[in-house]
Amino acid sequence: MELEQDSNLTLPLFILDETLSTRDLAQPDVEISVILSDELLTQLCQNPSADSSIGISITDYELNVINSSFSSVVQSEHDAQLTLTQGPLLSAVVTTVGELTFVSPQVDMMPTFDLGDEAE
Repeated sequence: MELEQDSNLTLPLFILDETLSTRDLAQPDVEISVILSDELLTQLCQNPSADSSIGISITDYELNVINSSFSSVVQSEHDAQLTLTQGPLLSAVVTTVGELTFVSPQVDMMPTFDLGDEAE
């Protein structure tokens, strides 16, 4: 997955429960969308060591309900975080006040930079 400044990053989210390992990745419960600002993209360019991860709290995001049984999640209070692990691999976690946790599968990512060497 390529990440570009001012592009929209959308990741599928699945309820974290005992059925997670058997879920169909084409049928998420919720999706999270976040605009990749310059600041956020800079944070995503960190390189965690093999035995650690980096959590990045995000506040400017949108949740889109896919599975209607989770429609109350959008109206309730929730926190979101992007997580980087070595690879680099990117994933998202959303936690609600009601103790529900949604996670995304890890995806390979590669930030794309504009080095300003376009032909003039």
